[in-house]
Amino acid sequence: MLAPLALAGCGAGNAAGDAGLDASTDGAVIEGPDYLEQLDTVAQYDSLAADGTVKYLARVDGREPLVDADCLFQNSRRFPFHAQFLRRVFPAYSDLSFDTYVEFVLRQTTRRAWGGALEWRPRITHPLSGQAGIYVYYAYQEREPDENLSVAQLVELDRRLKACAPIAASKLVFVPSVLEQEVHVRPLVPELNAAGVAVRFPADLIERDYEAYSVGESYGYLHVIPAGTTVPVDYGSRDVLVVEGAPPDISTLAGLISTLPQSSLSHTNLRLRERGLPNVLLAGAYTDSRVRNLEDRLVHVVATETELTLTSATLAEAEAYWEAHRPVVGPVMSDLSVTALEGMDTLTHEDAIAYGAKAANLGELHAILPAANRVEGFGIPFSAYRDFIAHNGLDADITALLADPRVGTDRAYRDEALDDLRKGIRDGAFQPGFFAALDARLRAVFGPNAATTFIRFRSSTNAEDLDAFSGAGLYDSKTGCLADDLDADTVGPSHCLSAEHRTFIEAELARRRAEQTAHPERWWVADIIADLEDDLTDEKTVADAVRKVWRSLWNLRAYDEREYYGIPHTDVFMGIAVQPTFVMERMESVAVTHLRPDAGDPLYRVVSQLGEVGIVRPIDPGAVPETLTFRRTPAAPNGMSDVRVVIPSSLSPGAQPLYDTAAQAQLGALLFTVHDHFAANVYPQLTDLRLDVEIEVTSDGRIVLKQARPYLAVEP
Repeated sequence: MLAPLALAGCGAGNAAGDAGLDASTDGAVIEGPDYLEQLDTVAQYDSLAADGTVKYLARVDGREPLVDADCLFQNSRRFPFHAQFLRRVFPAYSDLSFDTYVEFVLRQTTRRAWGGALEWRPRITHPLSGQAGIYVYYAYQEREPDENLSVAQLVELDRRLKACAPIAASKLVFVPSVLEQEVHVRPLVPELNAAGVAVRFPADLIERDYEAYSVGESYGYLHVIPAGTTVPVDYGSRDVLVVEGAPPDISTLAGLISTLPQSSLSHTNLRLRERGLPNVLLAGAYTDSRVRNLEDRLVHVVATETELTLTSATLAEAEAYWEAHRPVVGPVMSDLSVTALEGMDTLTHEDAIAYGAKAANLGELHAILPAANRVEGFGIPFSAYRDFIAHNGLDADITALLADPRVGTDRAYRDEALDDLRKGIRDGAFQPGFFAALDARLRAVFGPNAATTFIRFRSSTNAEDLDAFSGAGLYDSKTGCLADDLDADTVGPSHCLSAEHRTFIEAELARRRAEQTAHPERWWVADIIADLEDDLTDEKTVADAVRKVWRSLWNLRAYDEREYYGIPHTDVFMGIAVQPTFVMERMESVAVTHLRPDAGDPLYRVVSQLGEVGIVRPIDPGAVPETLTFRRTPAAPNGMSDVRVVIPSSLSPGAQPLYDTAAQAQLGALLFTVHDHFAANVYPQLTDLRLDVEIEVTSDGRIVLKQARPYLAVEP
């Protein structure tokens, strides 16, 4: 863990010294200190405030603090994000990832600082004193029920802020920041008031019918989220949402309309403002005739400081706007003349044009890694998907779907149309000779036990793992068992389920059922239990696995992302990387190589979790993964320096490191080898390459690297 930082100043942060950090978007210099530890005067508050709002971080009782100070009030014009503030002001946090920030500030089990914002509201009255003029404070948290703050925690935070901000002490009022927090806090108000904590709710802050948080113009599909409903996370860059309360953070939208006031420094608003997209308060949105008449239709939204314009739009108008504003990805390429089920022992990155980057890069890993640290397997080329579609007459269905104007303007209709296409792929028959060739290749690569070995079929399109577009998480990977195809029935369990694996699953199932009984509020446990039960009872045929991967090319989110990036759907093909499934694995990790957070040696970050919980798509949101970092320093032992576990795994007994010293050294050496090879031979055109590397620690303790691709994430 990082030790708390000692501060050099006595209540104030560094004076602005880096012109890059001090420049606003219009080039003006941002005055004031980086932060203050105490707010005694209005002038001090104003020196930090952005739109009347100041973000804070405050010490948590009984936890190791992030910084040796009770409070940090950050210059919110210079640093609108907490993570950005910590990275730029405190060298020890220069490598802080957004996920690590979440663990430090938002999660109950790992929180080391309270995080939120103060907001001056001169016309709102204090609920206890009746005096006009209050300082609202928000306390950020994750949205699961386990994350709600207790009365004792809110009392602690309230007292901490009153001590750190004397100017606000008599005017401080807590306001829930998300719907889940509001529902939790409402019945606690009498108890909080008795403890001296004043409470108001977002609806109490409405001072006008309309307020613009981000002005701009956009086109998108208008969706109304009913009041009192949590905003789903699966909306994207072509959706305009009408909500009661804005979520604190959501993936990119085309625009947002809330009926309750928002924080101007919420992650959601900051992301929309950065892109010049509309985000407004419209108090009567749910009854507004424009909203009611245009729900689920394509709309043109224009938000100014004084009004919202919301009108029906044509697909041609929207497409012209999207074309002018979409990111540049470049054409996607394919070679459909290749038909071989090519082994990873011969695939190279040059073969991505026929098999996809995932399969091709596995070939690159195969060439440079020791046998114990690589996966064996082969690739199924794009041509197999093309032939399957043609053999079943689905190419005509695809042409009709893409030509249907309603698919472009009605998201619900589009979802149904894509679902119908996926059903057609699910029910389709393989082209002559394909399954026999696949059967033979599986046996040739995986040996005499191939039929009773779980095989993983991993999506590998020509529209993912690109230089400027990762496409991560858009497509599905599935597991199959050849013996299940050959047994002439559809009755489980799978022939690949060994006695040892069965015992392992049964033990995990018993543990999860006990967890569900003890913690009924953990909604995700039911899904985990259902999956474990299926693993014990269901067949898992290779034929179904292949078709499920192919049909995921037409997942709704994948379709929408291709639309946004201007990738023609008919240019995209699905290849498959075929490899053994890791069962009963000890651990899964995701590493990012060669980060450059400062002038020091390159930083490597490894996020890991025990068992089959996962990192990329974790099945248990309550499990905290380990974050390990180290510097690549050639002169140091094993080429690694400053090796530290920043966050321990919540599943590790005694919070012990998941990689021991020897394993850390081995992992570092493997990552250095992979990074150097890919920088020189695979992606030489990418300056200062960073790789995203997926890792498994197998049941027998081997560290296996199973994917490498450019790391494209941009964090606040």
